Amino acid sequence: MENLKSGGSRYNPVYSVLQENLIKGEFSRLKDQCYLEHAGATLYSEKQMSDIFSDLGANIYGNPHANKLTEDLTDQIRYEILQHFNTSPEHYTLIFTSGSTGSLKMVAENFQYNENGTFVYLMDNHTSVLGMREYSETSVALPHEEAFKILSSQGYQRKQESGSANSLFVYPAQCNFSGTKYPLSWIEKVKNGILNGHNGINPSGNWFCMLDAASFVSTNYLDLSEFQPDFVCLSFYKMFGYPTGLGALLVKNSSAHVLKKKYFGGGTVFMALSSERIHVPRENLYERFEDGTLPFLSIVSLRHGFATWKRLRLRIVDISRHTFALAQYVFQRLVRLHHGNGKPAVVFYHDTDFQDVNSQGGIINFNLLRPSGEFIGYAEVLHISNLYGIHLRTGCFCNPGACQRHLGLTTNDIKNHFNAGHVCGDQNDLIDGYPTGSVRISFGYMSTKKDADTFLDMVEECFVTKPIIRQIPVGWKTLQEKAQQKFKIERKNHDKTCINNDLLVEAALMTEIRNCDINSDSNQNGILKQIFIYPVKSCAAFSIDESWELTNTGFKYDRQWMIVNANGVCVTQKNDTRLCLIKPKININKKVLEMHFEGESVMNVPLNMSASKINSVWPLKCQSKVCGDRIQGWDCGNEVGNWLSEVLGLPGLRLLRQCNDDNGISRSSKQGGQPQLSLTNQAQFLLINTASVQWLMDCIPENQFNKDLQGLINRFRPNFVVEFLQPFVENSCSQIKIGNILFKCDGQCTRCQMICIDQSTGEKSVEPLKTLSKEFNGKISFGAYLSNTTTKHSSNLKLNDSVTGLFGIIK
Repeated sequence: MENLKSGGSRYNPVYSVLQENLIKGEFSRLKDQCYLEHAGATLYSEKQMSDIFSDLGANIYGNPHANKLTEDLTDQIRYEILQHFNTSPEHYTLIFTSGSTGSLKMVAENFQYNENGTFVYLMDNHTSVLGMREYSETSVALPHEEAFKILSSQGYQRKQESGSANSLFVYPAQCNFSGTKYPLSWIEKVKNGILNGHNGINPSGNWFCMLDAASFVSTNYLDLSEFQPDFVCLSFYKMFGYPTGLGALLVKNSSAHVLKKKYFGGGTVFMALSSERIHVPRENLYERFEDGTLPFLSIVSLRHGFATWKRLRLRIVDISRHTFALAQYVFQRLVRLHHGNGKPAVVFYHDTDFQDVNSQGGIINFNLLRPSGEFIGYAEVLHISNLYGIHLRTGCFCNPGACQRHLGLTTNDIKNHFNAGHVCGDQNDLIDGYPTGSVRISFGYMSTKKDADTFLDMVEECFVTKPIIRQIPVGWKTLQEKAQQKFKIERKNHDKTCINNDLLVEAALMTEIRNCDINSDSNQNGILKQIFIYPVKSCAAFSIDESWELTNTGFKYDRQWMIVNANGVCVTQKNDTRLCLIKPKININKKVLEMHFEGESVMNVPLNMSASKINSVWPLKCQSKVCGDRIQGWDCGNEVGNWLSEVLGLPGLRLLRQCNDDNGISRSSKQGGQPQLSLTNQAQFLLINTASVQWLMDCIPENQFNKDLQGLINRFRPNFVVEFLQPFVENSCSQIKIGNILFKCDGQCTRCQMICIDQSTGEKSVEPLKTLSKEFNGKISFGAYLSNTTTKHSSNLKLNDSVTGLFGIIK
């Protein structure tokens, strides 16, 4: 690590002060938000969008098949894109597609392998590349190390042989997982046949190379006059932020013959007969492949993306050096970061030590470690980051090969993770203590040192034990490999000794963590101290004074209404914490839902509406979604919609009330007899134990949280607040009886940043999520889900009802 030692952790700016000020002036909307997800999608500038709208407002752009202005401008933009990559229509043809995935699919569907042709791909490739193998009879996955061994060799390279099989090699110019930049010199070597005979590949034949440049070209220069892949795919939103849904396939003209297209759409033929199977395709390659009408308004907007870079006086080489400098600075800060006991706080997933811009891009991939050396789940990091206004990404980033390699996972590990319930995109971040994915931050041309420092400060404040030790690690890659091996061994030992009932294992583990000596052979008794309902989803609680009625979806009127924005999307406290300041109350006597907000008049919404009046008062039946489920609701009208928009300062808000679907069935999974739900996220009821809350409050460090038990209870937004004698009794129960009603326990509630919102003020803090995660080793769960599947008639629960926790597995 001598290079790391000599490089220090100082940030060396690339942009001039003028460039920095110009950029700052076009991204004022960021305010206190820290955006670090540029590998997924970069940001558009405000003037860029203003210029696009001015352009569209000043011109008439019609279908390019009939509008000469649009046709000519589309051609000009083709030339500008080719020029950006230092090539011309004489050498490359640009085909507009829906994005990189659309380009990869286009090549996969139309590439002619002929006899014995092979599809070869680097294992560290995007999922969309893996899908290409379905079109080839023979495919070979080339591991990272083997690819470098073969393609970096200087030995004899077999030339292509005319008339034999066609084979295709696909690899990324930059790995979207780790930011590794793969040598572009591989292109010519592959085309000269260096892969022939390796891994059972045909020993002879013609080779073609496709470069996945989506991640690369957003911050790096691709010179197609020097490196000439046969096919290149890219997505423009990764370069300019806008437009989305538009990309390109660049085809080397001398290689176009290997693409044989069968389907033809509008605009791709000179002539077609409907009465006979006859058509004459157009001559130009892009005309034959661009089926139907192009997204011409999106194409028109591309010139404003290029204009933005010019206006900000940015060259692509400047962007490349700038994003690398930021990544290098963060990496060098993180690699020195150690807990107070001297243990490293970060484990990295990279192939470089961030010393060379030619081999490393502006991406950092890692997981955080506890002082014990245990992994911190990426979901925990995501939740805490959101509290700090930091946008980052977690998981495997649609690159399963790179994820598997860097995390040291075997094929059986991945299969076992899937069998344990983990799927792409979920937050099942740790299985047997080992990560299923990682955390990624990435920089774009408008990223700043302030962004980097905001992220670093969050990591140090929330995930590193004090006093922080900053020291130069010795052999950090070797240490990471040892750590991975340690967890592999521990996982194998765990597999040999674990019992079959995972629920009991988890219950025993959580009981041990919390030092709670519960005798599972005896029932646990408690008292129902509080009942809350939440008439309007994500708004304040309504406290029940005496008793309340149960229905087949939960408490009556609990989460029967929801606020949606102008696009019909549900608004929650994650979007706007001020929702907790809207205080709904159910007035049974007046038969209205009262909505209170300090300083505003009370808004009343009727609780009941006869069928004859629904269409006149609530005229619109709208659809939205809650946790992936389709929701139908009645729009409660303009008056309450305007009131909500006024108090929250957001235009276009509407209040929807849940209604039954056409079959008269309320929302539910409708599978396996699952309970019906109102507008709750996961379950009919949530129970919180006051003893558990007190335990958590005692764990939160002094002076870091307002020591108010009721305020902490309110953050968890329970329906039942029960007073058991011991903490975490609720986690081990299979059933809980309240009064004379028996409830089934449906598991623990996984927590997110919602519990960090003070329900009385709307202010955010890092507690109690930070302590909850620390104490439970990343398993951020608190409270028990309940369902009432037995009540077929109206029943009531009242305060001070007896509560009994029952143990044992329900048959």
